[in-house]
Amino acid sequence: MSDDWLTQLEQLHNADKAKQDAEAEEQAQQEKQTKQDQAIELLRNSKAHELLRQVQRALLDGKGVLDVFEQKGKYDRAIVLAWQGPISNAHRPDPEDPADYHYILVGVHQNELWVNGKNVKDATPETLQIELLEAAKNPAIQKRKASKKK
Repeated sequence: MSDDWLTQLEQLHNADKAKQDAEAEEQAQQEKQTKQDQAIELLRNSKAHELLRQVQRALLDGKGVLDVFEQKGKYDRAIVLAWQGPISNAHRPDPEDPADYHYILVGVHQNELWVNGKNVKDATPETLQIELLEAAKNPAIQKRKASKKK
């Protein structure tokens, strides 16, 4: 009887642990979703995608690539405009091209808007336009390593 009693106690322990783990996972998923929803809302209210699309058309003559990332580094959500080459002759980043590429990243971290690592205190479309103009004057650079051709 002693072994049966210990087995039942162990089963109670394991059942409770499984329940606690499931609840913790569910809560983590809800928190992640809440962060994502807040990030989406902040990007939407600041018109980040629309403004980056305008930067792409006006600055890069429609070239480069505009991508949205659910999680990018420290950001809960980010929109990135990336290109290779000079502004006047920009082209889509090519993984086989060892040249550095330039980018402008608008991201949300802890419910705050950031442009290329600089906090945007007032996340309005007007303020974001100013920050995007500054970022366009001095875009971030991602160094590339030369690819090894076989």
